[in-house]
Amino acid sequence: MYIEIKTKRKLGLTEARKIISKNCISAVITTGEITPQAKHLFDEHDIAYAEKIPETEFTKSQAQEE
Repeated sequence: MYIEIKTKRKLGLTEARKIISKNCISAVITTGEITPQAKHLFDEHDIAYAEKIPETEFTKSQAQEE
């Protein structure tokens, strides 16, 4: 199982269907919003999701690496 990370303004139904079709995604994290329809699909397929996560949460700063 994998976690899908997206950096989109809005994750909609089409993208949700693509993610679900992979059959190996357990969670979706995005920097943007997830539409209510996409959330409903994720709920139906037991895929956890989090939205509006700042990009800084995904990247380390130079100071953190040292």
